[in-house]
Amino acid sequence: MTFSEKTILVTEGAGFIGSHAVVQLLNEGFRVSIIDNLDNFVTEAVDRVRDWFGPKRSQNLEFHLGDLRNKDLEKLFSQTQFDALNHFAGLKAVGESVANPRHYFDWHY
Repeated sequence: MTFSEKTILVTEGAGFIGSHAVVQLLNEGFRVSIIDNLDNFVTEAVDRVRDWFGPKRSQNLEFHLGDLRNKDLEKLFSQTQFDALNHFAGLKAVGESVANPRHYFDWHY
């Protein structure tokens, strides 16, 4: 199996670190699927990656608006088989977590 046949899922791929990982994976020839709830970011980050790679190479990039904490991920896994996962999703702002700690807790079971 070649790299172009392998699909990598990148959580929070529209974020700063995630989008840089997406660029590197695409450069290496992988197919990349991003799932992001856009809590801290906007789709323009994905658009910039697509612009960078052009229409042909961007065919290896998919974006899914979704949240890891609900059925969005289950639906994505039922549609696509992934060979690997790069997990960058998470809240990380210390100041915000102190000012609004409830935003940093999620009790979905």
